[in-house]
Amino acid sequence: MQLHTLTFAALGPFRDQQHIDFGELTAGGLFLLDGPTGAGKSTIIDAVVFALYGQVAGGNSSKYRLVSDHRDLGTEPFVDLVFETGRGVYRVRRTPEYQRPKKRGEGTVTQQASVKLWRGTSPAGVAGDPLSTRAGEADDEIRDALGLSREQFVKTVVLPQGEFARFLQSRSDERRDILQSIFGTEHFESIQAELKRRRADMRKECDDADARLRFAVESFAYASGIEGASDTGTQLVDQVLSAVTDQEDETEAALIGWADEIIAGLAGSYESLTTQCAQAEAARAEAGDRLSDLEQRQSRRDRLRTALAEKEQLEAARDHHDEADRRLDAGRRAATCRSAIDALDAVNGRLERARSRVEVLRATVELPGIDVTTAEQAAIASAHRELLDTVVGLNDMLKLEADLPPRRDELTSLTDEHAKLQKNLASIEARSEALPRQIEMLEEQSAAAREVAAALPSLRAERRTVEELAGVHQDLLDARHERESADSRRRATLRMFTKASETEADLRRRYLEGVAAELAEKLVPRKPCQVCGSVKHPKPAQRMLDHVDRESVDAAEQARIACQQDLDACVEAFSQAATRVAELEGRLDGRTAQELRQRLAELDAAIADAEAAEQSTTTLNHELIRRRQEQQTCREQQGKAIADIAAVDARLASRTEAVDRDAARVSEARLGFPSVASRVSDLKRRAEAASQLMTALAELARYTEDHASRTSELRQAISSAGFASIESVRDALLPDNELADLHRLVNEWRRRMDAVEGRLAEPDLVGIDPDAHLDVEAARAAFAAHEAELTALRQRATTSHDRLNRSRDCRDRLVKTTRHRRAQHDKAAPAIRIAGLANADSPDNATRTPLATYVLQRVFDSVVEAANERLVEMSAGRYTLEAHDGKQHGTRRTGLGLRVIDAHTGHGRETETLSGGETFYVSLSLALGLADVVTAQAGGLRMGTLFIDEGFGSLDPETLDHVMGVLSALRSGGRVVGVVSHVEELKTRIPERIDVRRTSVGGPSTLAVVA
Repeated sequence: MQLHTLTFAALGPFRDQQHIDFGELTAGGLFLLDGPTGAGKSTIIDAVVFALYGQVAGGNSSKYRLVSDHRDLGTEPFVDLVFETGRGVYRVRRTPEYQRPKKRGEGTVTQQASVKLWRGTSPAGVAGDPLSTRAGEADDEIRDALGLSREQFVKTVVLPQGEFARFLQSRSDERRDILQSIFGTEHFESIQAELKRRRADMRKECDDADARLRFAVESFAYASGIEGASDTGTQLVDQVLSAVTDQEDETEAALIGWADEIIAGLAGSYESLTTQCAQAEAARAEAGDRLSDLEQRQSRRDRLRTALAEKEQLEAARDHHDEADRRLDAGRRAATCRSAIDALDAVNGRLERARSRVEVLRATVELPGIDVTTAEQAAIASAHRELLDTVVGLNDMLKLEADLPPRRDELTSLTDEHAKLQKNLASIEARSEALPRQIEMLEEQSAAAREVAAALPSLRAERRTVEELAGVHQDLLDARHERESADSRRRATLRMFTKASETEADLRRRYLEGVAAELAEKLVPRKPCQVCGSVKHPKPAQRMLDHVDRESVDAAEQARIACQQDLDACVEAFSQAATRVAELEGRLDGRTAQELRQRLAELDAAIADAEAAEQSTTTLNHELIRRRQEQQTCREQQGKAIADIAAVDARLASRTEAVDRDAARVSEARLGFPSVASRVSDLKRRAEAASQLMTALAELARYTEDHASRTSELRQAISSAGFASIESVRDALLPDNELADLHRLVNEWRRRMDAVEGRLAEPDLVGIDPDAHLDVEAARAAFAAHEAELTALRQRATTSHDRLNRSRDCRDRLVKTTRHRRAQHDKAAPAIRIAGLANADSPDNATRTPLATYVLQRVFDSVVEAANERLVEMSAGRYTLEAHDGKQHGTRRTGLGLRVIDAHTGHGRETETLSGGETFYVSLSLALGLADVVTAQAGGLRMGTLFIDEGFGSLDPETLDHVMGVLSALRSGGRVVGVVSHVEELKTRIPERIDVRRTSVGGPSTLAVVA
């Protein structure tokens, strides 16, 4: 992986946008990230890691610390990184979650984090549409391109402050967790757990197979029904379950043989019972034949008795049957005339209603020129047509009458309009006479207002100048107060700085006096001294009562530095405040606040008058224009009003003449009625009555003809049915349900009589004596005794047969279960053994090392081996690392312990005994070794960029030379190494660098690339 460019803004201490082109820094293969503590060196590394993974580099840091406290609320924090892997060139742009101003209203709203990912073929060709804009999808794509997780990346590409010193000096079980997170070996523990689970499953299946075998033996003993079989079977199955491998065949054979012996005995019992059943079945058949013969003879006798009794009953009801048959015949014949009778009755009703309607209409209808009570239908039709023709002839006059009221209303409206026009003309003439004088007065007022408003610009300019000076007075008061406050803070901070300096000097003196005691407390019996290397400690120094540790001195130094920074800031603030006071006093030039306020009041009054005049000028000009326009409008309106009056006069005269003429015609057409409409309504009423009378006369004629036809049809139907009169037909008519009941009664009697006579004629009843006595019960008792004996024998045989079959089935299941159990145990044995090896809980694993621990041991051995290649060079051949079993107090044996072998003494010692500089380069060697192993396991992935964060300040010049030699070796292998440090000596050794500086005390940072 190779970094090309990094652009970011509003992150950490950086407020403005920053840009780094790593191509400018790769000429020498080594570059320096330089700057004071807290300036933002680590923020650059955090920006790289955040761009790639959405998280920062340090394990104890939060991605939320990225957003700069110096940024403007409207500025978006972002990181834009272009990098290259074997899969191509990528560009990723991320924004963390931050607060931005609301688009509407006041306050802020949370802007969610975002990501965009591009892919191209060169660093300049990664624009266009993004490859992804979803966080999860982009993260997966970047992780696939890099081949590393975040944990692996920060251990191989970014080596944060103190991370590997903690790894070097951590306990073996803590080191195990770190290695597991880097190399992702959790799946080996999953394999252990899966093997343990499968072993438990296999053991359960074996236990289930044993239980099924025991159940099969118990089922066989129960199926055989032999007393004592269960105890014997239990003893045999116990022998099978407890047998060792070479005895399994013998015990299983004994179990199967015992089952075969029991089945042979059950088969003999079943054959004996089968013979007894055959003999009893022959005796039962003989008794059954005799019983069947008697029952058949008894059945024929009972059938004969029943048929004779039923025939006697039917003969007694013969007279009733004949009467019903006669009524049924008459009812059927009368039913053929029912429709004709119903039709005649219906016509009679309609005929009577038509006659009544004609009589009512003749009494009420009035027709001109005829007597309606005796007139024929033709005369009534002629009078109806004359009425309709008269109505049609009056239609035009009817419309003319309806139009007269609105036409008279129109004449009234024209008269009113004429009066309004006359009044409007008089008003226009009066307005035209007054407008010239009004226009002259407005012109005079406008000229006077313009003269006053001309002075407004100069008055406003003077007021702004005076107002600014009045504000300077208040700024001067605030500046003098700030100068006094700054002076007070400067004096107080000076006292705190003096006290902090004295405290630091005192603590440092006491610390130096007690360093020997502190080193003596770290001595371990039979372990070499860090100073002299001796394993004997005859007189270790003692800690004094006022002893001070290194942490207290460092804290006092930091407190003194903080006070120094505060003092510098206070001095700068006091100087700025004094300068500000001098500037403000020079601008006022001796003018007092009272003078300025008085002049402001005078200017405000003059400006108000000028503004009022300016506004008045505008208003007067508008009014003058309006009056002139009004004068022109009055002239136009006067001409138009005169023309409108003439037009209305002409229309009024013509329309009055037309209305009078049409009113005379309407009056003539009324003929004594109040209106033409009332005359037409009367004519329509009489025409409608004549139409109704004509319809009623036509219906009466039609119904009279229909009545004669229906009467003739009824006479023909009566004659065909064989009746003498309509009254005899009505008497014979029966309802449909009664007719159906008679039909059913007659047919039922005939059916029963035919059936009885048929039964009496059956051949098997011929010669039967209906009074004969037959002893069927004695024969039935004898048959039942033989049947009971046969049933008991069959039940015993069935039980014996069932036991035999169930025993055979159970014997087959017993054989299958025995074989299945044997196969299950054979199948489970390898899995149980492998699980014991992987989980180190069986004697086969002699070292008691679980699989996951074994894998980590091999990985850790590779890391230590790779680290020693560089450690030998960095320590000038003095130190190498050695892994051991890792057994410490309160920890498990993991094989991940680590000690340092000192070539000067030939002994090993714990990593905690290393000095600060030794800890740094040993940790660096371990980190570089770990990076080599991780990249090798990632498919030989090549890491083109490496960052090392701090630690060089603890090295002496000679050791620094060795470390720089190792880093140069990394550089010669094609890797670009970025060193994060503020050590001055590194600036002379590494010319290419990124300078990070704060722009002011407490202010934001900026960076510059020096190449």
